[in-house]
Amino acid sequence: MDSPRLSDRQLQAFQHTMDSGSVTAAASRMRIAQPGVTRLLKQLEHDLGFALFSRIKGRLVPTPEARLFYREQQRLWQGLEHLRDSARRIRQRELGGLGISAMPLLGLTFVPDVIAGMAKDHPDQHLRLSTYRSEQVVEDVVTQRSEIGFSLLGGQDERLGASAFTLDSVCLLPRDHPLAGRESIALEDLDGQTLIHYEPGDPSRQTLERTLAEQGIVPRSRLEVSLALQATRLVGQGAGIAIVDALNARAMGGSDSIALPLQEPLTDTFYLLTPRDQPLSRLAEEFVQRFQRRFAEVQAEATP
Repeated sequence: MDSPRLSDRQLQAFQHTMDSGSVTAAASRMRIAQPGVTRLLKQLEHDLGFALFSRIKGRLVPTPEARLFYREQQRLWQGLEHLRDSARRIRQRELGGLGISAMPLLGLTFVPDVIAGMAKDHPDQHLRLSTYRSEQVVEDVVTQRSEIGFSLLGGQDERLGASAFTLDSVCLLPRDHPLAGRESIALEDLDGQTLIHYEPGDPSRQTLERTLAEQGIVPRSRLEVSLALQATRLVGQGAGIAIVDALNARAMGGSDSIALPLQEPLTDTFYLLTPRDQPLSRLAEEFVQRFQRRFAEVQAEATP
């Protein structure tokens, strides 16, 4: 026997009859005449190939086959309801979530601020932020563990889509430092000063060291850190001065330090990475728009 061709109306008539125990009540729920329900049930019995109800002492009694079929129908309809609910939640950006990987430069301060705004506006969304070195961020986006990444690397990676952003550096000094009263800092002012460096291999350090060497400037470099957070803390304790990005200087600098612009601009380029040839989710698109808007605002605020 071929698979039965079942209609939604047949199944509705069957469910309402099973739930209410009578054809009359089923007809009322479906807002049709009682003969209409009877006709739908007879069609369903014909299509299924077995009887669904018996009349015993005037009562409509489901057959054993009807009870088995009812359980299967309930399981199917619960699955369909779950599917409809999932579609609604996807439409409203409640499912799927968003994974973001970011280098510490952005992952410790700026990106959390953007995510906080999204979390307030969309409390049902699942948002994940992981902070890694740039190499791991690239790997996360390539393998699609994260839909968005922020990294100093990956701009030329053919597996990724990349948008470049430029970040200005500033000189962070203790409030009581002799240079703190100036309006800006020249690179030559760093000669002989205790400069807090990032670790070897850091792109920011490489750019700074190359520029200083070209001008014959030799600071005292006896302190080395991995993160801008560490550099700003050391500056606040009077341990030295540091060249840090304007975002972190603004976010993490305290009352014990002051950020001054550099007369000779030093910039870092970082990349917003996404999987190539993979359309972004609506949630990711919204995050990118929020990030771009907030980044432009902060850059404008930092411009003298």
